[in-house]
Amino acid sequence: MITHIVIDIEGTTSSTWFVQRTLYPYSRERFAEYLTAHRDRPDVDAMVQTVRELANEPDADDSRVVWWLEHWLDRDQKVTPLKAFQGWIWGEGFARGELTSHFFDDAIPAMRRWKAAGLNLSIFSSGSANAQRAWFGNTPEGNILPLFSHHFDTENIGHKRVADSYRKMTSELGVPPDRIVFLSDLVAELDAAREAGWNTVGVRREGDEYWDAGIGEHLAVTSFDQLDLSGDTPRLVTA
Repeated sequence: MITHIVIDIEGTTSSTWFVQRTLYPYSRERFAEYLTAHRDRPDVDAMVQTVRELANEPDADDSRVVWWLEHWLDRDQKVTPLKAFQGWIWGEGFARGELTSHFFDDAIPAMRRWKAAGLNLSIFSSGSANAQRAWFGNTPEGNILPLFSHHFDTENIGHKRVADSYRKMTSELGVPPDRIVFLSDLVAELDAAREAGWNTVGVRREGDEYWDAGIGEHLAVTSFDQLDLSGDTPRLVTA
């Protein structure tokens, strides 16, 4: 019996284009300002050190750190310090009311139904846990954070295309892997989850970035409303 759902964000609950065209520019415009304003914070300093290590530039000054953040952003690289700075900046933007997250129309109602049915919901995203909390705390329907038990990211769990990340989440969730289902729009992520023993569902959002790539051999849906998670394996809703 499926008891746990782990859900991707971009391309699954929400439009990849919204993230790339709204959130990415918002953070890029504020990297330098944010770093200057919060430079004495230990967590910010730790991310600066990580930038220097990843760039192999131990003496990089703050302007060079900002250059690397912009460089990784322009290439959409899922690098931990980039995601950390984005999460902090977006969190402030959501708190000030300058940002509101985007969701496909079926996503929030379906997640509410699954939660009401007793299923455990978690998020696994390349966006930092801080960014996830800001995202789900500031939706068009208000704060929906109580729906979720865990916020997994590439820092606290690992990369999304590596099976060991899903094995680590299995341990964190405390259930056998065949009781977990992962929803994502990317084949490589779904393949990694399946390798770890999870059930998988490929979510295809027409017009979104990876629509043309398909989802391989995984069960496919274009809306959460098509998905029946009441049994031992995910299946399509029957008329």
